[in-house]
Amino acid sequence: MPAISLESRMDLLGECINIGLGRAAEALNRMCASHVVLFAPEIRVMSRPSLTAAASDRCPAVCEGVFLPFSGAMRGMTALAFSHGDAAALVTGLTEAMGILEASEQMRVDTLREVGNVVLVGVLGAMGTMLGLHVDYQPLSTGKSLAPLLGVAEACSTVTLYVRAHFSLARYLAKGDILVVLAQEGFSALTEALDAKIKEAAG
Repeated sequence: MPAISLESRMDLLGECINIGLGRAAEALNRMCASHVVLFAPEIRVMSRPSLTAAASDRCPAVCEGVFLPFSGAMRGMTALAFSHGDAAALVTGLTEAMGILEASEQMRVDTLREVGNVVLVGVLGAMGTMLGLHVDYQPLSTGKSLAPLLGVAEACSTVTLYVRAHFSLARYLAKGDILVVLAQEGFSALTEALDAKIKEAAG
C-alpha cells in the first residue's frame, strides 16, 4: 500500500470532528428545544509557534474560554474560545430559545460552560470512539484568556489541532475556536490510529 498522505489523514480527522460537532448540535437542540447547526469550515494541525500566533491573531487575547483537560491514549487539554461578542450572541440565542429573555450573569456563565462541555466532549468522544482511543476527562474550567491552554502547550512537547467552529441558532450566528493541545506521544497515537483506520477502509 502506498504511503498514507496527510490529506487522507486530515479528511478522516475532519470526518471524526464533524461527527462530534453533529452530536454536540443534537445535544444543544435538546437543551434549548431549538434547531442548532454546528460545523467546522477549517481544521489545521499547528506547531507550538503556530499556536502562539493563532492565539494572538485568530483568538482574541481576552475571550470567553472553556477548558477541558484529558488523559489516556491522547493526553493534553482542549479549549473552546469565543470573543465576548460571539459568546454573548450564542448564549442569548440559547437562553431565548429556552424562554428566558433576561438571563442573569450566572446563568450566562453556566450556559457557556455547558456549551463548552457538550462541544468539547462531543469532539473528543467522536475521535476516541471512531479511532479506538480511550480518553479520560478531567474537571472542566473557564477563563478570560487562553493562558491555561498555552501553559499546557509550553510545559511539554505538543502538537495542536485548530478547529474553526460556526454556530447557527435561529437569528443568531456565532464563531468559536476549538483548540486541542496534544502531548507528542498522544499525537503519535492519533496519527497511528488514523493510519490504521485508513488501511482498514482500503481493505
